[in-house]
Amino acid sequence: MPSVTRRSQSSRAQRRDETRDRLLAVAQRLLDQGESYTEISVERLVSEAKLSRSTFYVYFQDKGDLLRAWFTEVESEIASAARDWWALGAQATRADLRAALEQVVRTYRPHTALMAAMYDAAAYDPAVRDLVRGMMDRNIAALRKHIRSGQAEGFVDPELPAEQTAAWLQWMAERGLHQLVRTAGDAEVEQLIDAYTAIVWNALYAPSRR
Repeated sequence: MPSVTRRSQSSRAQRRDETRDRLLAVAQRLLDQGESYTEISVERLVSEAKLSRSTFYVYFQDKGDLLRAWFTEVESEIASAARDWWALGAQATRADLRAALEQVVRTYRPHTALMAAMYDAAAYDPAVRDLVRGMMDRNIAALRKHIRSGQAEGFVDPELPAEQTAAWLQWMAERGLHQLVRTAGDAEVEQLIDAYTAIVWNALYAPSRR
């Protein structure tokens, strides 16, 4: 009996994921066309995804719940991409930093429209707001740990206040990804990565190499 229950739960989770992906594909297309997530109704989502309204509510409480179901997976992808940055050590070069930051940007870039929807939803949905804030808190904590480790090992500027520097750099990066990368073409993305690398390199690592 337990194996039957597990198969049933697995099947339901698979159906939920398939439904989520169909709905999000519609949302992504509408957002790319310039529409606001707050103005896209459940009725329109299910209609264009060729699903019934009842199917939507089997798996999701509302539009915010749909975004939350997507966000956890994407946050994990972005956190994984950032690990190469946190792993940089005393021998890391500016090229190593650029490669690490490029991985973060390129992981984030396909999701910019739905991330923008998350920020829109966070204005009125406390659960979405908590997810976004939690993501930023974790990112700041990870960078703070990297800064402090680098200061202890001598490859990050020892004069920097780790907490405030991590907060500034992470919020700056989040706004840059949201406002700049979202609308940039391929060539401009390369320039944005160069600029991002220069900012982080000069803020954290360059002083210790003088």
